[in-house]
Amino acid sequence: MLREHVREDWRGRLSAAGVEAAGMLLEDAPDRLPIDGSWQLLSKPGLSGRQRWRWTIEDSSAERRIVYVKRYDAPPLRQQWDRLRRQAASHSTAWWEFQQANRLAALRVPAAAAIGYAERMCGPIESCSAVLLEGVSGEAFDRFWTAACERGERLTHGMARHDITRRLARFVAAFHQTGFRHRDLYLCHIFVDAEHAEAPPQFRLIDLARTFRPRWRRMRWLVKDLSQLDVSARQIGASRADRLRFLLTYLGLQRGTARAGRIINRIQAKSDRILGRMARKGG
Repeated sequence: MLREHVREDWRGRLSAAGVEAAGMLLEDAPDRLPIDGSWQLLSKPGLSGRQRWRWTIEDSSAERRIVYVKRYDAPPLRQQWDRLRRQAASHSTAWWEFQQANRLAALRVPAAAAIGYAERMCGPIESCSAVLLEGVSGEAFDRFWTAACERGERLTHGMARHDITRRLARFVAAFHQTGFRHRDLYLCHIFVDAEHAEAPPQFRLIDLARTFRPRWRRMRWLVKDLSQLDVSARQIGASRADRLRFLLTYLGLQRGTARAGRIINRIQAKSDRILGRMARKGG
């Protein structure tokens, strides 16, 4: 069964670029279809049938628009089972990401905005699906921070460094307060826009395909998200003081309290296990 939907304010733009219906994105890789604009394939290992493109289009006013297209082609059984357990039995991964983006927008959580989706289902089995998302301003936090450190920018030192750490912690806390968990919350999935020195940095979430609101074992999923962030922070050279400052701000607790110690120890233990798995796979 084919299902598709495009947000009303985007229908004209997509049609002008050659996308008459979102379902055409299921026919072939979009960069091989007669669609206007430039396409950049964003490939990396371990995507298991998923492909991503950065699509640059110009509308009638010559304004440049960035759209990200994700296409899931015959997802492996492990991913199908995960979708059935934690997402939706009658809809695809692309539909799920489209819905999650809309739900976060309704809750006023800054995240990639959904444009549309298409899916082809055979009963509960996902055959192929695609989702379109608006590009977000800024760049992935891990790339942004690494480049800023290399340039020796002011925000990487002293009180400015403390400030951006606390702002990031409050952003993640606000997301988690909605009840949602990301399940892939590495710093590459948090974009930061800090172009204007007089304005505070703005954060946005991307890659929402696994995001969900658990009914059970909520603490387990919260610890997983925070451990993934801790791993990312360690990989970009964050100090122990940086990571502790982030967690204490996130928790709203003072250093040295028993509750803060228990939670932080649990997060750091899981972070160690994740890094250990990464090292074994890398070796």
